[in-house]
Amino acid sequence: MGPVEPFLAWPESKVLKRNIALSLVLTALWLATYGAASYITGLHETRWRVHMDWELGIPFLAPFAAVYISINLLMPLAPFILRTEEEFLRLYKAMRVEMLVAVVFFLLLPARLMFPPPVVEGFWAPFFRFADVCNLNHNLLPSLHVAFALTCAAAYAKKRGPLGKTLLKFWAWLVCAATLFTHQHHVADVVAGAALAWGVNRRYLV
Repeated sequence: MGPVEPFLAWPESKVLKRNIALSLVLTALWLATYGAASYITGLHETRWRVHMDWELGIPFLAPFAAVYISINLLMPLAPFILRTEEEFLRLYKAMRVEMLVAVVFFLLLPARLMFPPPVVEGFWAPFFRFADVCNLNHNLLPSLHVAFALTCAAAYAKKRGPLGKTLLKFWAWLVCAATLFTHQHHVADVVAGAALAWGVNRRYLV
């Protein structure tokens, strides 16, 4: 095991500029492909059943919306966590592959979300509305929230101590749980997202 480094720090200016540029490229790719897949699926009515009946009994827990959107905070911090070009490029390549593979599944296997739209009021309502907007309407299997969370946790855990590694793994699995407890995904979506992350991480992060 190499030396333990601070979780957040300011990288060299040249590295920071390059990594931010790659972040913007990845964001643009996500907006284009994720949005296009949802739009195209919305043009037809073909949907596949991927849920099991017992899943409809999973409770809706509004506070998990904050966990669900936490990835929107942790992902932009990547240039300050992965502070070398090599580390960041590995994450960039991994997430790019996950995105493109997922979009193929979104288009070829459009799934139907069977949870009724929840009514959320009070403190957690803004968190849930933001989560719901980010999720769009039709991109379900595999869950990119799951894939991205597990991949980010794996990448960020390098050069962290035992406590840091444990906390990152715990956060990633909380995000996985949040996709179910906010009724944004079914179990098959979570399993597929985890399988996608496992395969991609073995290729790019090990």
